[in-house]
Amino acid sequence: MILKFHGGAREVGGSCVGVETECCKVALDYGAKIDKENHRDLPKDLDAVIVSHAHLDHSGSLLKLSKRKPVIIGSKMTQKVTIELLLDMIKIQNQKNKISKFNNHDAEIIRRNWWCRNSTALPGMTIRLYPAGHVAGAKMIHIQSDNKQIIYTGDFCVHGTEILDGCKIEQLPKNPDVLITESTYGGTIRENRDKLIDRFFEKVRNAIDRKGNVLIPTFAFHRSQEMCKRIDQAMKKGIIPKYKVYTISNLARKIEGFFNENKEYFTKEIQQQEKPFKYKNVKHIFRLSQIKKPAIVIATSGFGHAGASLNLLANWASEPNNSIIITSGYLPPESPLSQAKEKKEFEYKGDIIKTEADVEQIELSGHADQKELIKFIEALKPNNTVLMHGELDQAEMLASKISQITEVAIPEKDEILDF
Repeated sequence: MILKFHGGAREVGGSCVGVETECCKVALDYGAKIDKENHRDLPKDLDAVIVSHAHLDHSGSLLKLSKRKPVIIGSKMTQKVTIELLLDMIKIQNQKNKISKFNNHDAEIIRRNWWCRNSTALPGMTIRLYPAGHVAGAKMIHIQSDNKQIIYTGDFCVHGTEILDGCKIEQLPKNPDVLITESTYGGTIRENRDKLIDRFFEKVRNAIDRKGNVLIPTFAFHRSQEMCKRIDQAMKKGIIPKYKVYTISNLARKIEGFFNENKEYFTKEIQQQEKPFKYKNVKHIFRLSQIKKPAIVIATSGFGHAGASLNLLANWASEPNNSIIITSGYLPPESPLSQAKEKKEFEYKGDIIKTEADVEQIELSGHADQKELIKFIEALKPNNTVLMHGELDQAEMLASKISQITEVAIPEKDEILDF
């Protein structure tokens, strides 16, 4: 069995691993490099692509396969959300006068060729998907072929959240020949999640006491819905006082509908609610002019590169009473949010804007940290472990911790491993 690491090797983003046997060629994920032009050479001659989850760094290059029409395998939620994200990507590219190479018909071809199955077979290969945590519909991928077993984690987390259970380690096959795992936080041990959420609420309360505005940049898929639910519940319980709360993203609202229609992907508590992602204290708006200040606004994009979050950042960052709370773990160094946090200034439409607002990053990440990764690897006892989806320093720190448990490889881009 031959593995080729087309993307996600010693980096975060653009994940794609080719798996080749005597009978079959598949790709595990088919991601895009979101912050760069997506001109990478990915494999085209494939029997199937297995998509771990809908984030574009794992699915964003699928449109390149619309003419070849391989089978796409993944959960129903991943299918629904991926298609919406691809359509949105086409729309944004066209709006930026970068006429997209693809159109809505290409996305429809991907949708039609998608198998929404948790187990299936290809020539000489059996495939089974297991819950990964991370985001709704995310799956780990187990492949058996040529008397070899591979587990590919994609992005995963062991801990649960308010709306989503963590991965179920006990359900996974043990002693795989190869474990391919993310290492995003391979060298990082995060603070207790409950303490982080308490600090998040404290930041919100402090801004409310100042009668300031609060900007919470999020991603349209999962993080937006999770944040709306978190704030809605906190207001119901009196954890934070009543305040005007808005969310502005048509895409996030559409995905919210998918969540309400597919409750089986969430915790038992969520499943028991009739419309769990319909909020009493959070109002959907379509235009920034609808905001009545002071307010809390949950807005895309999560990195502040574009959209309502960039506009509000530019308008609110210079006011000391305002707060900007960043909850994503990773921020591209060149992103406006990173600049506002680290350099206390950023560029917007040719102007330099000084940051006077309170800017804090509270990492409510959906990725496993070092302790969880070690626990996971110790439980699975793989013969070989391949670390990807992590910067080299993070992967090396994890490798040093697990080298007594398993053989470890940290492949370079386009490196081939034969097992």
